[in-house]
Amino acid sequence: DSRIAFTSRLPDQQTRIGCVQLPEARSEKKREGIQVKQLSPESSTGQLSGILVRGKNNELLVSCPAEKGDGINDIFAVDPSTGRRELIHRNVEALPVWTVSRNGEALAGIRCLPDGRKELVDVGSGKGRVLLTCSADESLNIASINPDGTVVYIVTDQGNDVHFTRLEEVNLNTGKRTVVGEDPLHAVDLCDAFFDRATNQPLSCRFYRGRSDYVWLSSELEDRFNEIKSRFPVGDIRLQDSSRDGKAWLISVANDTEPEAEFFYEASTKNLVRLDSRATPINTGNLGRMNPVRYKARDNHIISAYLTMPAGSAESHLPVVVFPHGGPNKRNFWGYDARVQFFASRGYVVFQPNFRGSSGYGKAFQNAGNAQWGRGVMQNDISDGVTWLVENGIADPKRIAIVGGSYGGFAALAGLAFTPDLYACGVSLFAASNLPDFMRETLEDWMPFFGDLAVKVGNPSRPEDVRRLARQSPVNFTHQIKVPVMVYHGAKDRLIRQSQADRFVSACRSSGVNVDYLLSPSGGHGFTDPLDEQAVYIAIERFLSEHIGGRRQQDVPRNVEDRLAELRLTGTAAMGSRIGGLPNAGKLSGMGILSLRDFPNTRRQPVPRFPTKAKVLGSSACSRNRDGRPTRNYSIFTPPRRWV
Repeated sequence: DSRIAFTSRLPDQQTRIGCVQLPEARSEKKREGIQVKQLSPESSTGQLSGILVRGKNNELLVSCPAEKGDGINDIFAVDPSTGRRELIHRNVEALPVWTVSRNGEALAGIRCLPDGRKELVDVGSGKGRVLLTCSADESLNIASINPDGTVVYIVTDQGNDVHFTRLEEVNLNTGKRTVVGEDPLHAVDLCDAFFDRATNQPLSCRFYRGRSDYVWLSSELEDRFNEIKSRFPVGDIRLQDSSRDGKAWLISVANDTEPEAEFFYEASTKNLVRLDSRATPINTGNLGRMNPVRYKARDNHIISAYLTMPAGSAESHLPVVVFPHGGPNKRNFWGYDARVQFFASRGYVVFQPNFRGSSGYGKAFQNAGNAQWGRGVMQNDISDGVTWLVENGIADPKRIAIVGGSYGGFAALAGLAFTPDLYACGVSLFAASNLPDFMRETLEDWMPFFGDLAVKVGNPSRPEDVRRLARQSPVNFTHQIKVPVMVYHGAKDRLIRQSQADRFVSACRSSGVNVDYLLSPSGGHGFTDPLDEQAVYIAIERFLSEHIGGRRQQDVPRNVEDRLAELRLTGTAAMGSRIGGLPNAGKLSGMGILSLRDFPNTRRQPVPRFPTKAKVLGSSACSRNRDGRPTRNYSIFTPPRRWV
């Protein structure tokens, strides 16, 4: 039918599920934007996982935490009209990854073993039969299951002669495997696949080099795609979902200088209606073009990256922001990134390397990053990219900063600690600094994947791994840092605890390092409060302007200035300093939001009023996937929305 199911994340870090009717989208009337309504919290808490068809009803498949916890979810059907929720499967098999046939009767899942191996399990047989086992160095994910539950489609690189992930069909009755789609050039992993909503037959496979490249399994869909693409000759088009009759489609169009746009497409009329709306258009003249580049690492391995040049700037000797991605088993993609454009609009070249350990470039490339956090090829690839920028005259060697969030923030700290002469300053957002503690404090939701995580990072129960992790931890080498650092963290970050930032800042101050600490009492892993995000990026803008000389905004809204002051005061309080006569203020970091009223003796410089017509350029969260699970193995086939 014409309903769209969606998920959203609220400031309390909880996910909510909703549904929206699209009657107007079928009309000829030109209209941008739609109204959406969420289900009640009791019905909508959980992860949207698919569509269940029983009789004439279309229901949502939702996974919710099981009573026993440990990151295991039970499976429910939710009626989007009434919010009624019904248990479909009690996850006694403790499968963290699963799929259910459309009739709800057949189920297959992935079991993660303590040593990092992964098993494909047929649960519908009632015997928990293991169909396939992957080693710790191999990937396994479930893409889909056919309506009658006889075939499951997986994405894997299992096998000594298989070097890139591909789409395979597995017969649940016989266990027979058949290759359905793989990169014809044998150069990159499968990015995603598109399936017929009525038959669940695969229609296309998408591979990502510098841009999207499709392998078509349906000539009809290829013709339809080419017709759509003719309307967007520059953009990168992705098929998101379709109605079961194939007459209505959801597509997204990515561009490097425009935010990604979502469209409703009706095949019979070829009518396109834009679904997302933007109240304030962005002046694309201030935005930089993102270009794929390649460079040689010190061992002659070729590394892919994206380079965004500031609009209207000279081509050489420019200040640079090195911007490593999070994950780290993720990758950068071509397209609009508000954070990248924020830096480019301030006059910086933005460099985004897909260092070894990133996903998308094959089994050997990703596994090369195992146990390499902070030192070894993961960090060397970033450093070698900086060298390439300098040798090619793009970067001013005295004006290079490194900025990142989550793993990217860790890489920023590692770059400052282990290559102290390479950067003029660094910014780290919600990042680990002490790897042994990070592994000991593994989030409960991650526990099913701990074996895989231990292979990629290290096992805190092994003394030799603990010693190695200590050598890779920037918190132990702050005495080597020579340049200013900015650190931001959220006190409610469940993935990386606030103590990681506290200890690093304390060590920096003991070592005489100039460090600015911003702490949000309500913040989690990533930004959920837009005001926190704007305040942090204003602080980053000023910090970079001071140390590598880019542009900065002169007038800032009073509420943003106030929030920035609060974040800085809360960070200072967390370190136990006396502020305005308040002793032992470190205890405040776990309390409610602090404001300037909590520090009556603190003085503040006058802040110029911000014109009401001006805007602060915001940014998206540093990590698109905030559930903290390894993206390449488990998350790449979770679509952002589904048709009911």
